[in-house]
Order: sequence, then C-alpha cells, then structure tokens
Amino acid sequence: VWQIAPPNKAEKAFGKHPTQKPLALLERCVQASTNIGDLIFDPFMGSGTTGVAAIKNGRSFCGCELEAEFFELSEKRLLKL
Repeated sequence: VWQIAPPNKAEKAFGKHPTQKPLALLERCVQASTNIGDLIFDPFMGSGTTGVAAIKNGRSFCGCELEAEFFELSEKRLLKL
C-alpha cells in the first residue's frame, strides 16, 4: 500500500485539473516501470503530471490532450522544467 498525499498547491500553480494525480505517485510509477532514457507516452495528458515525472527522472515524454485548457496547463508545467 502506498500512502501519498494529494497534489499540493505548488503542483496546481498553473491551474487545476479535476483528476490531477500527485507528482510523488507518478514519479514512483515512472521509476518502477521504466529506465532512464526511455520514452513515456501519455495519450490522456490532463495536467501533465506524468510528463513532469518523466522529465524529472531522466525519461523522454510525449503526450496528447484533447481539451485546449488542459493542454495549455500541461504546456506551462512542462516548459517550467
């Protein structure tokens, strides 16, 4: 059982997504299931947390998002890195 707190304010600095996951959760998943240098694809990018986790952990990232509002949120978060 993993006990991880919900996303904090800093993770929502550029806006909110209704189902945003905590960065700590996605980092744990990325580290457990991929290797440094791997490409991670997220076809439902939402707020971009998977992309942030991928880049912070030495992985490449490609994501898609249908909703322009959430794409822009993801873009801001990823460009900050």
